[in-house]
Amino acid sequence: MPSTDHCPVCIKNPLEDSKNFTNVSWIQCDICLQWFHSKCLDITLLEVANLHSYHCQDCSKKHGGSIFKRKSKRTKTQIDYVALNEGEAFAVDKLSHQHVSSFMKFPVDASAEKVNPYIEIRDDLTKDFALESELVKPILIPRADLTKVGMELPIPKKDITIEYITDKVGEDVLVEVMDVISQQGVQPGWNMQKWRDYFQTEEAVRDRIRNVISLEISQVEKLGTTFHRPQLVRDLDLVDKVWDPNDEQKRSQVTKYCLMSVKNSFTDFHIDFGGTSVYYTVCSGAKTFLMFPPTDENLQCYTSWCLEPNQNYTWFADHSIMSKGKRLNPKNGFKVTLNVGDLFIIPSGWIHAVFTPQDSIVIGGNFLTLLNMRTQLKINNIEKETKVPAKFRFPMFNKVHWLTSWYYLHHQDEFSNDLRPTPNVKLETPTAEIEYETLQSLILHLNSHYILSKTNQQARRSIPINLIGRNIPKYLETLESWLHSYKND
Repeated sequence: MPSTDHCPVCIKNPLEDSKNFTNVSWIQCDICLQWFHSKCLDITLLEVANLHSYHCQDCSKKHGGSIFKRKSKRTKTQIDYVALNEGEAFAVDKLSHQHVSSFMKFPVDASAEKVNPYIEIRDDLTKDFALESELVKPILIPRADLTKVGMELPIPKKDITIEYITDKVGEDVLVEVMDVISQQGVQPGWNMQKWRDYFQTEEAVRDRIRNVISLEISQVEKLGTTFHRPQLVRDLDLVDKVWDPNDEQKRSQVTKYCLMSVKNSFTDFHIDFGGTSVYYTVCSGAKTFLMFPPTDENLQCYTSWCLEPNQNYTWFADHSIMSKGKRLNPKNGFKVTLNVGDLFIIPSGWIHAVFTPQDSIVIGGNFLTLLNMRTQLKINNIEKETKVPAKFRFPMFNKVHWLTSWYYLHHQDEFSNDLRPTPNVKLETPTAEIEYETLQSLILHLNSHYILSKTNQQARRSIPINLIGRNIPKYLETLESWLHSYKND
């Protein structure tokens, strides 16, 4: 007897072997349980989605024709054969990332905690709170009151739909679409019209899961230009403070992103570029994060995991390494789910993966802070070690830090005010120590970058000599003198 798992129509020349068809979908006869390629039966994906019960040609003679309904039932898993090194291949479901089951099974869920040891739950956001807490934990503001957090959306969040975004961005604008299974960009690229049409397609008809997480909208009229980030973000954003708006180079366009994710989208573990912090507000749908804090041990595991040849097939939470005779594995991870109206702040360096349980639209963005300088520079070094391509790093990262040194050298009172809260608040780490270590890490980074600039023209161009002068060693000596003043104090 032939196998019911092989299409009998193309048994001699299987459709999977054809180079002309990359999207092979299946349909099963509900009577004899035989599977067929929908293409071999000349049945469209839309027709498959609307079938309640399919009866093959033989079974139709005895049991009648197929029965249609409005809502489709799930078709057979669509298989994607992904080749790895050495010719090895993995068969994966095109409609679900292979790590989603591990994600769902992760036992620690911060959303279920009444007294939450994992995240800060608040109803407001202030700069003083950020400085007092040193932003060591993520912050969740459930159903955020926009007035309280100093945030303004262009229109009510319920009206920020895929149609609205397409109208404001423009149908012809190119968008970077990610294939969720491969975690790689889709080539050739899509325009906004094609993405909108895909996003509005019924779940059962989507050929595979795709995601858009990098549509920057800060310059989009009546969308990004009329959206105000939370006041906390504007107070802490380092680029806001040090970048001259008249600079011939435009500042980094990373402040306002629109993320549009269909159900079952998954983004594997990552750290946001340059160790940036993130703000994240849910306009529709929901998001679930699985997060690990940026401890030294967790970052060692993360670095090792990034260098794994088969990284995409290795679940980070199970990854372990040997370090100084000790077995290390990621620790203190937890999940947290965001719903409509929630505002979330992810501090610098947090390692996280994201699952989308329902179609979602989110507005968020990235920002560097003086407060997180040491972590940001640590992540920058990890990006170098793991050979992250320049296009995926924080734009003009080094220039921002040269500008930071020049700005605070001439505004030393602000340097203190941007690192410590009101004088009456006692921190776990003395404020003078925080200031010293922050400045020291910045100077070490600039010295390293200056050495690189001697042989690298691109590095040389990122040093703003119009401000600091051409005698860079002398300027670095001036910074060292400022650093030594802390020891004298």
